[in-house]
Amino acid sequence: MLRNKILDLEKEIKARFIANEEAIRMLILDQLHPRSTTLIRAPRGVGKSTLMLLLLKGISGDDFVVISGASEVKRGEVVGRLHIPSLEKEGVERVLWAAFVKSRGKGIDELNRLNPYTTANIHHLMQFGEVWAYGQRSKVEDYILIANENPSDATSFVHPPPFYDRFDICVFLRTLTFGEKFQLQEMLDKYDWNLVESMPQVLSFEELQEIREEVASVELDPEIVGYINLLVRDFQSCIRDKEVSEVKPPALCEGCHFIRDVCGLIKEPVSERATVALMHLAKASKWLYGKCDIEDLFRMALWVFPHRLSLVRTRNVLSDIQDLLDRERVKMEDRRLRRQWTILNELMKGFNTSLYRLAREAATEDVVFAEEIIKLEEKWINEGLLKRGEDISTQMGWRVYGYNQWRIR
Repeated sequence: MLRNKILDLEKEIKARFIANEEAIRMLILDQLHPRSTTLIRAPRGVGKSTLMLLLLKGISGDDFVVISGASEVKRGEVVGRLHIPSLEKEGVERVLWAAFVKSRGKGIDELNRLNPYTTANIHHLMQFGEVWAYGQRSKVEDYILIANENPSDATSFVHPPPFYDRFDICVFLRTLTFGEKFQLQEMLDKYDWNLVESMPQVLSFEELQEIREEVASVELDPEIVGYINLLVRDFQSCIRDKEVSEVKPPALCEGCHFIRDVCGLIKEPVSERATVALMHLAKASKWLYGKCDIEDLFRMALWVFPHRLSLVRTRNVLSDIQDLLDRERVKMEDRRLRRQWTILNELMKGFNTSLYRLAREAATEDVVFAEEIIKLEEKWINEGLLKRGEDISTQMGWRVYGYNQWRIR
């Protein structure tokens, strides 16, 4: 019953929004966990505001509030304002919390135009589930938050990366093809040019919360959890610690053994929130469609990664990230053929010379696998099973720091 309502929601939106079907599917999946936050990016006139409103109305009915960065949004509209009569008559500071705080459905139009002070308040809301005004705190109940922006807009403010990192996914909308433009005209005529007004509320927020509880209880296969962690780690790992280095790629990568790997093409890596977002989406997919496999994860990653990382060279962000994900497919298959994780599991049970030889060979081509082998080497050296100088880090010219950090000498 509840699954059918989610599928009906997708059907109603697609009946009013042409193309971008994968983006719509991801937008809906992202709503199936508490305090969901979704970002839509597109050039002007592509329909990002319309899509935002269709989704808000389909879930929240009329219980949603949209603030616009195109207008001069003040703190009172986003967080709250003082109740002046209480202050004047009783000397008590009472805060009237804004409708944006109290509503279940929250929309932000032209996010890139919001001033930094307003952005900071919304950032705090997304991070901690609360807002502060005049020394008073208000906890924000469960919600959906959908924002849109055109980053190429000349009037944009530059918001900090941690703010964008709080959005679960970022979907990009494309312009319509020649044939799709005729479909849009037919659609507009069908609904009397009232696409948003004709959108019904497909499910109540209480039903959405029930769905979110069911999705949270879904158990993922250990293999899928492993793939999620591995995929994210591949987009983070760097033997020269780019996260704390003042020098960034490509200069940092000069002479690095792994310069041709995925890590050599990433300037700023994804955060651990990418793991959380993929977990949420994987559970939602399994709940709604009955499955989530590695190919589903690759499709999801295309929308989870773009706003969380920066590349050394960018021509088209989606195409560039898709290229990296295609490399990942090859890398995952190579790992499977080498039986790397089976070897690692056996070595974790105890030192084995022949298996260690195979592990050393694989580690020279795989940063993440090398991390795990180096941790084991430190243990074996301390136990006298391996001599310092025979380990991978010494042979490859790496200097070990603790268990999981090392740099090129």
